[in-house]
Amino acid sequence: MNRLFKTKFGWCGIVFDNDVIREIVLPSPDKKKILQRLRKRGNKINSATFRQGTPATGLVKGLKRYFNGEKVDFRNRIDLRDYSDFEQAVYKTLVAIPYGRVRTYQWVAQRIGNSGASRAVGNALAKNPLPIIIPCHRIIKSDGSPGNFSAIGGTNLKKKLLELENAVPKGFGMSKENY
Repeated sequence: MNRLFKTKFGWCGIVFDNDVIREIVLPSPDKKKILQRLRKRGNKINSATFRQGTPATGLVKGLKRYFNGEKVDFRNRIDLRDYSDFEQAVYKTLVAIPYGRVRTYQWVAQRIGNSGASRAVGNALAKNPLPIIIPCHRIIKSDGSPGNFSAIGGTNLKKKLLELENAVPKGFGMSKENY
């Protein structure tokens, strides 16, 4: 099942099966872009199948609160079985990064026991099915610059999310004080 909803940042989409959240599409002011992104990933949009009381209800409420600037603890059941052991290790490492803090691609690579895998970490982040729950936006380059972000809003959205969490000062540059 799928759900589209609006936040302060724009339209979002989620895909879920029963009690498992499978994918989150981060906000865009353009609802059509969210629909296209979901369809591109092979998901059919059928908002009529959404019912109050499903796991999506809590996630939608939590995401709306998050985009309003609240610290939210997301404890949804997620399904990562379609991802490699390496990707799963990366995602599990990201979940442990505290709200309002940033880490580097190199830091993640070292945490999973492969210090030479910074680029592979970046590739895994590009496939992240559950941004915000698996906070890939909290990963920056070692030089303090934001690095890439595969969400519709790109690097600008990444910066806005970090600013929302007070992980970096407002403006262009990244701060290393929150590592």
